[in-house]
Amino acid sequence: MPQNLGWHPEQFIISNGGDELITLVSEAFLEPGDEIIVPAPTFSEYEFGAHLMGANIVTVPLGESYAFDLDAIVNAVTERTKMLCICSPNNPTGTYLSKSVLHHLLGILPKHILVLFDAAYSQYATADDYTNGLEFVRAGYPIVVLQTFSKIYGLAGLRVGFGTAPESIIQHILKVKEPFNVNALAQAAAAAALHDDEHVRLSLEVNMQGKTQLYRSFRDLRLPFIESMSNFVLVDLGSGAKSVYEQLLTKGIIVRFGGIWNLPHHIRVSVGKEEENSVFVHELTEILHHHL
Repeated sequence: MPQNLGWHPEQFIISNGGDELITLVSEAFLEPGDEIIVPAPTFSEYEFGAHLMGANIVTVPLGESYAFDLDAIVNAVTERTKMLCICSPNNPTGTYLSKSVLHHLLGILPKHILVLFDAAYSQYATADDYTNGLEFVRAGYPIVVLQTFSKIYGLAGLRVGFGTAPESIIQHILKVKEPFNVNALAQAAAAAALHDDEHVRLSLEVNMQGKTQLYRSFRDLRLPFIESMSNFVLVDLGSGAKSVYEQLLTKGIIVRFGGIWNLPHHIRVSVGKEEENSVFVHELTEILHHHL
């Protein structure tokens, strides 16, 4: 990993999936009464880490079209703020924080605030102004960049994630890490995945084609959706979203109901292969035409 990115091993920490790294960062830096800022809706694990340490969660709603609201984030900062969690591309919206906005944010935040930048889906992002955050680690900002082998590399069941940060931050996190947290099989698979450029290229290709297919179908069905920088699409089905989700489930099609993110009118659809997407769209069309 360090050789592949041209960095020192002391700037990395390997974890049992990205989830463990979130917990480790929370254990290393949060104390009871601290505050963490979490733009929402987003991945729930940041709140879990805060609850674990007795910290308070300050939720900042995303803005129009689920874009990150820089002013709202900055205005949420208090003397108790210890951490800011940014997921970019964001789960479940697929929206992202641009490089210039992240640079500005890092420049104006008090230096004692640690930014946990979750770039788990970064390999899917194609926007010219996207950043995976690594350049800001190089520049010495107080930022931990989380990445994982669970997404584009397809190794979710083996649980391998990693963090990149300035060496002093990594040293703090290592103090709370269990030894032998990533098993040997997972390590071997991750090392092999780093060299499998063809798999990554093909995965990106399938994902782009699949998103285009889903976008076209949602437009035909007049369903609002958010164009995504990730491998899923958030689509608005209105008040019947939960019913549609349940009916799809009975047909063997698994999507995520947005209620878990306080988005009861939405489902999040993972991008599949062409045939899988076609089956989903067919069943969705049937449900919408006959049951709503």
